[in-house]
Amino acid sequence: MDTLSLSVNAVSHTEPTPHTEAWDPFNKPIPNVEPWNFTVLAVLMFVVTSLSLSENFLVMFVTFRFKQLRQPLNYIIVNLAIADFLVSLTGGLISFLTNTRGYFFLGRWACVLEGFAVTFFGKYRCCDSSVTAETVGVSAVQVSLFPAPDE
Repeated sequence: MDTLSLSVNAVSHTEPTPHTEAWDPFNKPIPNVEPWNFTVLAVLMFVVTSLSLSENFLVMFVTFRFKQLRQPLNYIIVNLAIADFLVSLTGGLISFLTNTRGYFFLGRWACVLEGFAVTFFGKYRCCDSSVTAETVGVSAVQVSLFPAPDE
């Protein structure tokens, strides 16, 4: 135990210093938050993550299963689905697991890795969204300027 030595008027006095432990998000839950709050968050993250994973997987599966859907514009949509799937897989799954425990139990390294993956795939998804919007716009202009001949 740490001690604090004081000397007042040539009389020495020793007192134990109060040990204040800083809260560490990698060791235990936040003391001021009730555990049921983490349970609500875990259920919400489970629902959102499972819906996102299943819907994005369905987009990828259907596009690769049926040849008539393999169009250049659909590949852009599949590209968005892949990016969103990876964001949900890295961010949503880890967020669900940490909310079930109430703290980030995977350690600092996994925290940094998750932050990088979510940021990387999220930025990729945003850039891909802008490319998709531009491509849809160009396709709409093409169709309006050069309509398909009636048969």
